[in-house]
Amino acid sequence: MDHEAVYRLEKAVAAARQAAHRAKLDNCDVGDIDEALAAVDQELAKPAPNKNTLTLYLNSVARSLLAAPTAEEARNQIDHALKASGLPATWQQ
Repeated sequence: MDHEAVYRLEKAVAAARQAAHRAKLDNCDVGDIDEALAAVDQELAKPAPNKNTLTLYLNSVARSLLAAPTAEEARNQIDHALKASGLPATWQQ
């Protein structure tokens, strides 16, 4: 995965984290999102991030953010970052 893809994914993670904390979500939901994003951060820090892990967690986070209408931009950023990195964006299915 190239540096540009990692950068896009990191920006999407930051946007998702902000959106989750600003949205009116249950504290348990925010905690789950934070855990998933922490796993993504760990994966992105590796020299060769596992694409399946990134896909799983980021799609899960985007699905979780569907409960927050104010998180639309974060969902779109995740969607764009996944697709631009050659990863499947399946969260809308």
